[in-house]
Amino acid sequence: MKKIISILLVLVMVLSLTAVSFAEEAKNPVEGKRVAYVMLLPSATIFQMWKDSCADLCSALGVQFEFFFCDGDFNKWQDTIRTCASSGYDGLLLSHGNQDGSYVFLKEIREQYPEMNIVTFDTQFYTDGEYQKLEGVTQMFQQDKSLITVLLDEMVAKFGEGVRLVKVWRGPNYNSPFDRRQVGWEEYEKAGKIVTVGEVQPLTDSMDSANAVAAAYLQSLKREDIDGIIAYYDLYGQGVYNAIVENDNYNGKAGETLPMCSVDIDPVDITNMKTNPEIWYAAGTTDWTLNGEIGMRLLLLQMAGEYDKIYDPATGKYGVDYVEVPGSAILASSLKEDSTVENLANVAPDTYGKLEYLSVADWMPADLIHK
Repeated sequence: MKKIISILLVLVMVLSLTAVSFAEEAKNPVEGKRVAYVMLLPSATIFQMWKDSCADLCSALGVQFEFFFCDGDFNKWQDTIRTCASSGYDGLLLSHGNQDGSYVFLKEIREQYPEMNIVTFDTQFYTDGEYQKLEGVTQMFQQDKSLITVLLDEMVAKFGEGVRLVKVWRGPNYNSPFDRRQVGWEEYEKAGKIVTVGEVQPLTDSMDSANAVAAAYLQSLKREDIDGIIAYYDLYGQGVYNAIVENDNYNGKAGETLPMCSVDIDPVDITNMKTNPEIWYAAGTTDWTLNGEIGMRLLLLQMAGEYDKIYDPATGKYGVDYVEVPGSAILASSLKEDSTVENLANVAPDTYGKLEYLSVADWMPADLIHK
């Protein structure tokens, strides 16, 4: 009897030790850490969506979270990062850094504060005429190529292969997102899926400039020579939309309506798409709520030293330092009366906002804030 009791006691001890070991493995390694989201650009709806999901994830994991918008001022962005670094932040999620200056600046920050983790979004490291890498820094982007190709797919579906399109962008070598979007355009062009009628290049990054150059360009064309327009940026799209609305040869009053598509999305775009879905046909975008969570998960995994769990949904690879989020086409015809930028998941395709895009760990499951 004593022998049996002894055996049972040993089993209980083994099970207890196993339970303790498992608990230790699943223990949250980032609790109590301090992080911040530093955005170069002014606040906007999609960036607030990003910030809110970062805050929700950090709250669930007991991480202190702060955020800073820098009003498009690169000097303010740098000063904010320096202040955070010197104040002892454990990690920074940095967004939209200037391509020409970010590499040199962040390389210096990494050297001065090697224990502070950094993840960047939409920030290329460029110097001495080529793109660079920063050891220990994960770069995250929207998969810009797919933001264009999902729109081209819709135009091909509507008009057939060989659809005749005008592109609205600034480039080449104006900024890296446009250049990456151009890769998708060129692939479809070389495959014969699309025909480039011409291009429009706004003089400044403004709706008014895009409107002026698009309106003038449309005056030089005949409606029967063009099937659609693709704007590489939604602010350009807003200018193109107004140019079409104001021209009876293209707005449906004196012939067929000219459809257009844009990359990125905001509340103005949603309003225009619902008002004239035959004009603003579709928008290529990603789920900005999920984007924020993806970015923050990358940062927290770095802080935990679990680089092997960093996942790139574009390639399906783990342990990478370059992550891209696939794009989706939001069709104007799919929007409902109550559709907003925040609830696009209700009308978007299955590629939009998939939890499978998230990097996960035992202590940070995919459904942590998605109960």
